[in-house]
Amino acid sequence: MKRPDPHRWLVSYADYMTLLCVFFIMLYAVQLIDDEEGAAIKSELEGLFSTVLPPEPITPPTLSTPLEDGNGLLPLVADLRQVAQFIPESDDIRIEGDIDWITVSLNADLLFRPGETSIRNEAIPLIEAIAAELKDYPFPLNVQGHADDTPAHGMTNWEISALRAAAVVQNLALYGVAPQRMAAMGLSYYHPVSKGDSEEDKARNRRVVIYMTQTDTAAWTRPGQ
Repeated sequence: MKRPDPHRWLVSYADYMTLLCVFFIMLYAVQLIDDEEGAAIKSELEGLFSTVLPPEPITPPTLSTPLEDGNGLLPLVADLRQVAQFIPESDDIRIEGDIDWITVSLNADLLFRPGETSIRNEAIPLIEAIAAELKDYPFPLNVQGHADDTPAHGMTNWEISALRAAAVVQNLALYGVAPQRMAAMGLSYYHPVSKGDSEEDKARNRRVVIYMTQTDTAAWTRPGQ
């Protein structure tokens, strides 16, 4: 009868010592890992031994634009009229438009102090709100400055109307409207909306008109403007 090997216990002892050595090596390695790497490793290990499946990535819904819906610029007309509701005097801002074009007529006295060409601070939030509505549309914008027939001091009516249009363009660009889409025009007092000589008529004629169209024809003007 063969006697059992008296040294068989050495095999189990060697396995035990190997595992113990690996354990201490792992402890030393963990000590060298910083908090950020440790958190990443912990997350990976939990993922390996967890039976909970990770959540599927959420795919955001594809949103259609008003142009894709075939409504043209009509949604923009509605949005800008919502902006206009915050203006106390309804005559100071007028929104007109159709499926292919839109105009925003702003009273110059709302935007500028008499004789000045820099937009007053109180009007900046209005320009910012208008820019927020216009910036996502790719079409060209024509910004037209209009003056009344009162002689200007220090500059001509051509100059004051052009500089006011340029000021609106610069501020629209500041709030996100692409500069390459815009042009500024000064039309002096030759396109009045009121023919009278009263102060009310003159005030209506002092204005800045923002015009946009999605058609290729007459990209920078519209009859009657």
